[in-house]
Amino acid sequence: MSHTFPSLSSSARKVCRMPIPHALRRALPARDRAEAALSDALDGQGCPTLDLTALANALTSSTGHVVLGAPAAWTDAQLRWAYVVVLRQFGVLNHRYGPLFDVIDQGLDHETSNAPVSKTRAATGLHTDSSDAGYNPDLVALLCLQQGAAGGRSLLANAEEVMGRLRLKRPELEPIARKAWPRDVVTPGRQGHLSVIQSNAIPVLAEDEHGTVFRYMRFWTERALQKLGRKVPKDLTELFDFIDQDMATNTLRFQMKRGDMLLTNNRIMVHGREAFEDRRGTAPRCLVRAWVDGFTDSIRPPLSLRA
Repeated sequence: MSHTFPSLSSSARKVCRMPIPHALRRALPARDRAEAALSDALDGQGCPTLDLTALANALTSSTGHVVLGAPAAWTDAQLRWAYVVVLRQFGVLNHRYGPLFDVIDQGLDHETSNAPVSKTRAATGLHTDSSDAGYNPDLVALLCLQQGAAGGRSLLANAEEVMGRLRLKRPELEPIARKAWPRDVVTPGRQGHLSVIQSNAIPVLAEDEHGTVFRYMRFWTERALQKLGRKVPKDLTELFDFIDQDMATNTLRFQMKRGDMLLTNNRIMVHGREAFEDRRGTAPRCLVRAWVDGFTDSIRPPLSLRA
């Protein structure tokens, strides 16, 4: 399948920021009702109707992301409620790690264990979410509850633009990107024997009826090959090097602050973070991650956004 990638340079981009909808502000539960309202929202109840057409258009365009800024004065429960209400307009919250997963340093090391990088304070490198060949979330979202003491800037890059530059500069590497390569398995319930890793093969680049599907996890691909006793092929290393160098040049870098909600299109956007530090006596850095399924199916008819 032939596909023409956009040529827009990400280096000219800025973070796409939008205000919290007024309808959401008006519906905000009182502090003493926020926990109950959050529980209801997670069950699909009590969610106000929102017009998020502009946000949806940004997610489906080459922008591929949006940062909504909620007031920092809202309580954690109020922020979580608002976050869930926004996300439920676009699809279903996935429960593999729970509908809301707190990304916080748990003192683990992903290089010496199967721990996800999300449970460490390490830099993640740019990647798309989900190491499971059979599952790819449409949207990946992060809510900032605590910024942390130092570091931890968020990173974003547009994969379609990266692949457009690959096609221009190193076209011989595109077939390598389209070949399925084994990826280590860290998804709960799928870890196991080497045969599971062998069968968990994913191409970096593919297309389906909705368009581009870019799935990139260099660390987990190289570790899968190592576990299988296979050397990383030279052309695969060259592909990874090109992607990493291009993304490093064309990455958006920004600091999320309390109340910020980042939504990214996981099919065309890679995201990551810089390493961060927490300090004794201050609240640890905490971002709340969610995976949303069903967004790509919802946008075929006019997106009244499931409200």
